[in-house]
Amino acid sequence: MLLLVLVQDAVVSSPDLDLHYPSAQLSTPVAREMRDALDEEYGRIRHDLGCVIGSKVTAIVVSLETWQATGHSPWAGAYFDGRIVVPLVYERSRVGPQMRRVFAHEMVHACISRYGSFPTWLHEGLAQYLSGERISEDQRRALRQALSAGRLPPLERLSGSWTGLRAEQAAVAYAYALWAAETWIEAESLESVRQILRQPSTVAAMAVRANELLRR
Repeated sequence: MLLLVLVQDAVVSSPDLDLHYPSAQLSTPVAREMRDALDEEYGRIRHDLGCVIGSKVTAIVVSLETWQATGHSPWAGAYFDGRIVVPLVYERSRVGPQMRRVFAHEMVHACISRYGSFPTWLHEGLAQYLSGERISEDQRRALRQALSAGRLPPLERLSGSWTGLRAEQAAVAYAYALWAAETWIEAESLESVRQILRQPSTVAAMAVRANELLRR
């Protein structure tokens, strides 16, 4: 699967990242717009989480055909596996709000991964929150009811890969993670997240506290 996304014939770079892209599907000016947007999101995420990514981030833009051939879950809009990989499906391949949210989401994963290994719920919750997503009241109500009825696991069980989830399961998992991140930041502050990222051993205690906050 990964061999397919590596075969890109053009690259535009900045001090912080290399953006690889297929020149047959994407012009150089648009690729540069994407690189600049990624750079801007990196600057914002670096400020929000206090991270210094260090070595360059690799971002890979792939054609829709290549993306579909890799067999990703139908609900996946991009992924991070040490590299940011994004399909050409957003806003007719131009940089707009949706593409920026995707770039921000994946840049959060790149940032968090430099601190160490963290559970999926924390990765996905922060990635959604810092890309501008917020839980709706209807989602919050449904999640609270599911949690009270014992239909949601404690956060510490939401680790490992989510790629095998069905679309409806993924929707609940992502909403649950966003709810947890949003609730934590409202109660404990974004600064506390920065401190936890610097001390991965404190994540277990964070999960216990987050579970308590969600049950209030």
